[in-house]
Amino acid sequence: MVKSFLVFMCSKCKNFTNAPVGQKRRRCSYCGKIINIDKAARALFDSPDAASTAVKEFNAARGGDVFEKAVNRSRERVRALIPERRLRAEDISKGIDAPVPSGKRRRLMRLLEKEATDNPCTLGRIEGFCGEYQLEWNWVETQLTNLANQGTLIFPRPWLIQLVKSKTEKTKTSSHRVDVSDAILVLLKERGNRLGVDQIIAHFQPGGVSEDSVIASLERLMREGGIFEPKPGVVSRA
Repeated sequence: MVKSFLVFMCSKCKNFTNAPVGQKRRRCSYCGKIINIDKAARALFDSPDAASTAVKEFNAARGGDVFEKAVNRSRERVRALIPERRLRAEDISKGIDAPVPSGKRRRLMRLLEKEATDNPCTLGRIEGFCGEYQLEWNWVETQLTNLANQGTLIFPRPWLIQLVKSKTEKTKTSSHRVDVSDAILVLLKERGNRLGVDQIIAHFQPGGVSEDSVIASLERLMREGGIFEPKPGVVSRA
């Protein structure tokens, strides 16, 4: 079945572009701005080819009545296809397995590593997790653009992102990962049963234990119920 597409205008550069129905955001192909599709005036087309043709037509005409008429013609169909509703908890996965690290940049990278490493992830899904990671979308949007400019992530499609990780880095990470779960429990007991995640990572670094190993061990302890997270970035023995 051919998927319907929406055509809309970038609020920054005023060029028209498109995305499949159901996507909440996409990156503008002209200026790189991430467009909030839900807030844009939208015209509906029944196929990607028809939407691409309309994009060319609207860009050539620079909008005007042609686009406005298309928006008006498809207004009711858009409402029927995209009913207004709030994001529900079941629309995203059930919480975060690992403690949320301190520092906005680290929290964002953890989110991207979890959701957009092995397979591309929609921008809408990343936005849906911002609350759980104590991140504001406006800040995240800027960081995604910066990361793309640095080559840290790519946009396989304008509405999808994927974190880039070299084969060398993957091999190094997996080959040096060790389980320090028992040692973490001992450390917590010695330090009053409560520590920041950053403190735990720093404790193991002189011994050559990678941050990835510590985080993986914390995740295991969280799953098994050995520790819990009283507040973001802090863990306690259960």
